[in-house]
Amino acid sequence: MSEKTIPFKIKTVEQAYSSIAEGIVLKELDDFIEISITKEFPTPGYDMKIKEIIEEDKGKFEIIVSIIPPIKDSILLQVITYKTILIEVDRYHLGNEPCTFDYKIDNF
Repeated sequence: MSEKTIPFKIKTVEQAYSSIAEGIVLKELDDFIEISITKEFPTPGYDMKIKEIIEEDKGKFEIIVSIIPPIKDSILLQVITYKTILIEVDRYHLGNEPCTFDYKIDNF
């Protein structure tokens, strides 16, 4: 099967300073699946973006995430921060199979 790109909508991007578990969490709604991805960073200057979601196999999806580092030589607090992106995917694009999602960091 050839890979196909799945459309998605970014709902929120949040930053927190309290400990949050890194990883991916799914919330199944009637017509959509909400996917939140949380990543830990050493300073608040990092940004995180979703490049694309690819269906690798029937029901198996990979979310390609880009990490954007802070501007070189910028002065930042040395405080651990957590970025969380919440995205929404219409079930129509996922098919009828049970779905699994994973993510991969792909810096540009």
